[in-house]
Amino acid sequence: MRFTAVLLGLLCAGPVFSQIRQAADPQIKEGQLTWFELTETKQQTAKALGMPRMVAVFGQDFVSWQYQIGVVDHEEYSHQLVFRTSTHALISVTRNYDPERTVDELFPDGETTAHYYPNAEKPQYSLRLRRLSNGRVLMAMGTSKAGQVTGQIVLIREPELRYFYPWLFEQLNPGGQ
Repeated sequence: MRFTAVLLGLLCAGPVFSQIRQAADPQIKEGQLTWFELTETKQQTAKALGMPRMVAVFGQDFVSWQYQIGVVDHEEYSHQLVFRTSTHALISVTRNYDPERTVDELFPDGETTAHYYPNAEKPQYSLRLRRLSNGRVLMAMGTSKAGQVTGQIVLIREPELRYFYPWLFEQLNPGGQ
């Protein structure tokens, strides 16, 4: 009897895990990137991903929800979502990969630019950036060209770059425009 209950529980949970995994990773459908629009509410996010493993308030106006989806070391997080405390708006989604992987399908030629910190003449760090609809940008951290592996992608509202990646915000918006 116990085996039957466990089996039924797993069968019922299967579709939920499938939905979470689908929401957790960016997808290419009909040539378009589908993932978060960064208009999702906390309730919509919790419905898509479940409740976070950890919630942490930081800075003067931010709270992060951290998730362990899939096979993840018990001290690591697969996803981090950042909300503004004052408006409850979702402003960024970070996906960590272990092991690192190529994400070239998310960064097509002609839609992707490379950026370097502090600048291209003396690069200490690089990332690939793709501008998306509705003021969002997708970044592959630590890469500058196709074929390189990354351990992290970040989807963020472009205006929020000024708080998290000010050097990049300045490169994209000279003079802070």
